[in-house]
Amino acid sequence: MVEDATRLLGLDGLAVVRVDESGDGPVVHLVTAEEQARCCPGCGIRASRSKGRRVTRPRDLPVGGRRPLLLWVKRRWRCDVQVSS
Repeated sequence: MVEDATRLLGLDGLAVVRVDESGDGPVVHLVTAEEQARCCPGCGIRASRSKGRRVTRPRDLPVGGRRPLLLWVKRRWRCDVQVSS
């Protein structure tokens, strides 16, 4: 079901990890599924240390006539190359 939900949203680089039902509609839990997101935009090296996580709530994406609550957990990465130079 998770792969079906990911395709339904049609958002490249995101994956649905679970969908919960609430009184107001579905709650869709998303994560970044694009490996390139770990790469430093400055030097292009793949990061190995996490700086933490942030949760964002994208809006205005109706699905099936309802407006789901999207919870996107974004991991932030630290570039060791840029920090040490």
